[in-house]
Amino acid sequence: MDKEKYLAGVTELYQGEVEGEGLFSTLLGTCPTEHAYGVALLLQLKSEAKARLRPFLWRLGISLVENETMRAAGIEFANKLKGMSWRAVMLELAELAKPFRDRYRALEAVAPEEDKPYVSFMVAHEITVIRYAEFQAADNAKAAIEEVLNPLERSWAPQ
Repeated sequence: MDKEKYLAGVTELYQGEVEGEGLFSTLLGTCPTEHAYGVALLLQLKSEAKARLRPFLWRLGISLVENETMRAAGIEFANKLKGMSWRAVMLELAELAKPFRDRYRALEAVAPEEDKPYVSFMVAHEITVIRYAEFQAADNAKAAIEEVLNPLERSWAPQ
């Protein structure tokens, strides 16, 4: 992978989180009450990942300006989920996250050693989203919540 493609991939790590914030913020406003805590944790997960990536992007000279088109794409995806069963929403979410995981794995394979911790973190991050969605689709909310709580730096208990 040439340097330009690599930097584009690193940019996607960040802008994908902007998209995720749009998705989960919108989904939080429309999801069933009993699932709001989990969706709020996913929103937190996206925000924390974005903040964690900033020093990495800065070091590489990549803009930290958030692409509002990406946020809009997340909002649009969430709006397409309206009216679907929770299980169907979660299955769609898992499928949405899988290509991100796969692209990030490819990026991880070519990342310089000093970049690997950031890229590896993002691979694990996408796996967390996938596992959350799969647990929710299997009606195992407790395991889904635990999946997201583990990597969070700042979590909170439901009220």
